[in-house]
Amino acid sequence: GIGQRVAWNSGRMISRLLSMLLFRLHVTGQAHVPRARGSGGGVLMVTNHQSFLDPWLIGIGLSRQVHSMARDTLYKGGFLHWLMELLNAFPVRRAAADLGAIRTAVDRLDKGFLVNLFPEGTRSEDGSIGPVAPGVSLILNRCKSEVALLPVVIDGAFEAWPRSARFPRPHAIRICYGRPIPPAEWKGLPAEALALRIRTELVKLQEGMRSAHAARSRERRVEDAARVASTGRRRRPG
Repeated sequence: GIGQRVAWNSGRMISRLLSMLLFRLHVTGQAHVPRARGSGGGVLMVTNHQSFLDPWLIGIGLSRQVHSMARDTLYKGGFLHWLMELLNAFPVRRAAADLGAIRTAVDRLDKGFLVNLFPEGTRSEDGSIGPVAPGVSLILNRCKSEVALLPVVIDGAFEAWPRSARFPRPHAIRICYGRPIPPAEWKGLPAEALALRIRTELVKLQEGMRSAHAARSRERRVEDAARVASTGRRRRPG
């Protein structure tokens, strides 16, 4: 409704000011984010996860509203519950595959909304990009509309608020929105192959930003690929 749009736009203006003052936020690639087209044509953003700041930062530089999953423990009634719903967030249980959250994500994508996921599932221990959960395909393959898959990288948020710190501290943060992966390129990919493609695109974006974490992200990707290949050879009969 009108009230929600006013609240969102007001919050975004205030957030832009705060993020520039505290974190010198610099955003690039907004032109890669498809414009809103009404029903159908949704966008699934897949973003690396460096800190608690990420869900707040991810929509500040965009003209479109962002819908996102948030852990179910935040939905216990009261002001926070109300605020999460006002900001288009919906609950997800992280301990297991939450089919309700998946259905909600699919419904919003089919209605043409922009939905953000952090497919690593948890915040990075060192700022590098880790394994991407294969569950992304559960959402994409249930969509009835043509959904663009948009890789996004946040850099500097780990330094601003690492897992070991109780509170954030001032540090420059950058966000880069990559080129969308069209449906023709992700449809038909097995879940593991799609997860690897997403991870590869995220690492490339991080390298393009000349992030201090890019080298470690690439190392981890190579290590994990070798481990998967080794496991496959051991399982092969004969």
